[in-house]
Amino acid sequence: MPKRPQIELTKEELERAEIPMNHVLIKMVFRAEGATTKSGVIIGFNEDDVYAEGDDSHSANLAEVHGVCVKTPKELYFNPDDPKSMDWETDMELEVGDMVWYSVLEAKNSVQLICEGVLYKSVPYQDCYVAKRNDYREINGSPQLYYKIIPLNGFVLLRPLAMPQISPLDAISDTQIDMTRGKVAFVGKPVKTYKNASYNHIDDLLVGDEVLLDKNAPLFYLERSKQLATFDGDNQYWVVARRRIAMILKRDEEN
Repeated sequence: MPKRPQIELTKEELERAEIPMNHVLIKMVFRAEGATTKSGVIIGFNEDDVYAEGDDSHSANLAEVHGVCVKTPKELYFNPDDPKSMDWETDMELEVGDMVWYSVLEAKNSVQLICEGVLYKSVPYQDCYVAKRNDYREINGSPQLYYKIIPLNGFVLLRPLAMPQISPLDAISDTQIDMTRGKVAFVGKPVKTYKNASYNHIDDLLVGDEVLLDKNAPLFYLERSKQLATFDGDNQYWVVARRRIAMILKRDEEN
């Protein structure tokens, strides 16, 4: 199977290039070819394998799903009557220099550019899930560097929860993941409106909320391979569109 095409540009061409409407340009900083786990084990990888969002495959698990944002559009275009529009109205929250995680399907099918040996991908903004940004906060009177987490496009990152115990003697449930609920780990701004007028969401979501998911909510991890995860150590999070959250089941008292 032939490798997907990659367009080679000079540095000057890349710098003056204009990205497509509602897209961002991402510089790849992690390559799956020759990838190794944190323990140093080399994992085989074939970039030409085909996969789809939600499918469990070795290729999908190793997809290059994050990079550094290097170009953003001047504005985002939303018009519910135009098929070229985004599927929802939202603010552009990405900034140049942000690390951004995006759709595994877009990781495979995006327009790809090569400049001075470095791979760049043009990704639809609406398929970007979350950004990590270097920021500073004052601790004991001095500025300290930390990562600011910015969920994008109304997406929410959930911590998976174990199945509730049926009885005190139940030793099995807490080893199984409950696919109907999760705990909010990171939440950002909701979208303003949807192209599909039947969509709606809960505005009042807080970190720590235990939530019930829609019956047909698609569940997938931000990073599918725990051994290669970089977003938050070994922690894995589900990515869920806010509109797929049916209700808040429990709120922490601290909230």
